[in-house]
Amino acid sequence: MDKAGVTSIEAEDVVQTTFARVAETGLASVRNHRAFLYKMSYNIAIDMKRRGRVRQKHVEEAVASEAATVEELNPERVVEGSRQLNIIAKALWSMPKKRRQLLMMSRFEGLSYAEIARRVSLSETVVRKHISKALADCQNALQAKCD
Repeated sequence: MDKAGVTSIEAEDVVQTTFARVAETGLASVRNHRAFLYKMSYNIAIDMKRRGRVRQKHVEEAVASEAATVEELNPERVVEGSRQLNIIAKALWSMPKKRRQLLMMSRFEGLSYAEIARRVSLSETVVRKHISKALADCQNALQAKCD
């Protein structure tokens, strides 16, 4: 970052944008090419900084909005979360071993269906069906305890 707070990436973007605009419009009607390029690149840099500030403000507002909507962690919520976790754990241990294994590979290890299929020598369709059934089992267990 230089004294003006501009990174080399930003400077490269300004130069690239400047030359792209010059290529579009040309310099035929310009008397002082050097001054024109300096002024154009200066204006592009200012525009980029303004857009960056607007983007940053938008991100900050979105984060603040999300933080305001998140519920506080209270004792009731902790107890409910523990209860649901126990229900899911029981549902996991009651399903067939292969189904549980595939679900855990998908959700806990973050593997794609294709990767799971390669690892366990099954088709991707079979893996998808097993995981779908496992998720349905967990959902059914939660609904049964809530009813």
